[in-house]
Amino acid sequence: MPKKSFSRARRPLAGAASTALAVFAAGCVNYTPAQLSAMSTDDICETEYMQRPNLSPEAKQAIQGELQRRNDNCANHAVEVAHRYDEFMYREMYGKHDNP
Repeated sequence: MPKKSFSRARRPLAGAASTALAVFAAGCVNYTPAQLSAMSTDDICETEYMQRPNLSPEAKQAIQGELQRRNDNCANHAVEVAHRYDEFMYREMYGKHDNP
């Protein structure tokens, strides 16, 4: 009898693990070199900052490759990215109350 209850207890864990894996795999964001070359450096750096946990390894490599091609890095755009992030957070926190 205890063996049966143990197997039932394992089912939710297996389901949770498979769900987490599916969310992780589906949550990876990918960008092609063509998409990145069409973006401004500020946009690329903002994307890297905002999507960092969701970026696939290929996307991270593509972003770094595009920045190297431009002979630039995100440290040069940190002020603009921080400003954009602050504006985004303000809109998320306060902007929706005025315009639902």
